[in-house]
Amino acid sequence: MSTKKAPPRRNTDVIQCENCGEEYSVTYKRCPFCDERPAQSGYRGIVGRRISGGKANPIQIFGLAVSLVLILTALIIVIRYVSPMFMGNNPAHGSSSDQSSTGSSQTQVVEIQGLTLSRTDFSLQPNEPYQVIATTDPKGANVTITWTSANPNIATVDEFGNITNVYKGSDEVPVVITATVGDVTAQCTVHCLGDGTGENIVPETPDTSSGSGSQSGSTSSGQSGSSNNQGSSGDFAPNTEVEITGASGGLNIRSGPGTTYEVKASTSNGATVEILEKAQDGWYKIKYSTGGGNYEEGYVLGTYLTPKNS
Repeated sequence: MSTKKAPPRRNTDVIQCENCGEEYSVTYKRCPFCDERPAQSGYRGIVGRRISGGKANPIQIFGLAVSLVLILTALIIVIRYVSPMFMGNNPAHGSSSDQSSTGSSQTQVVEIQGLTLSRTDFSLQPNEPYQVIATTDPKGANVTITWTSANPNIATVDEFGNITNVYKGSDEVPVVITATVGDVTAQCTVHCLGDGTGENIVPETPDTSSGSGSQSGSTSSGQSGSSNNQGSSGDFAPNTEVEITGASGGLNIRSGPGTTYEVKASTSNGATVEILEKAQDGWYKIKYSTGGGNYEEGYVLGTYLTPKNS
């Protein structure tokens, strides 16, 4: 009777382990589940992970614990320091908004030690513009410079220091331009030549003080000159043209017969005005030209008036 041969094994066949009962491929020489290996001397039986009962290695447990601690530490760092950068707040260095506001106020509060202008004394032709540059000490300070003209009817100035001669008289008149930063100021004098369209009459700004100019209750020293001729020759008749004399520092034309009245305009020696009537205490009501065929009325002291033909 012939013996029937077993069919050859294929790589896809599996066998069952006699020790653990797991099935594994015939391509393995021994059970990979039991990690089966020959018994050592003095020890009988089969050893392996399945046979040992799956006890954990202490080193592996320690490594796992250390890994968990490191992961938790990293999470705390991310939550404490990294996430506020994306949330717009940084608790480690205080409030960013507080710091920015403090820094902004420190930038604005700059103590200016001095102010220098590029020109201090110069002349301008009629309607001629010129820019004066102001330099702060310390240089480059982020401050606002305020520009003012002592008489905008002679010369105007804008916020950038651009000065323009707008004088309409027929002579040359100086005007002071002032640059101011806080309590620090700097000034320059601009000599404005008139364009000849009006008389030597300079309307004043409303805030001109009552003490400006040379006009007062009595003739000041160095300003009497030929103006005393009127006092000895009698009163001026209405509709008489007279000339301003003896007012080397300029003569104020006021709204009433006295130095307590506001200043309406300012004129200088050589200007011609017309007498309207005599007022009290040696004052006269006059008519003067403001340019462009326009006239205004005001009051001046008679000691500064001289007959035009004398």
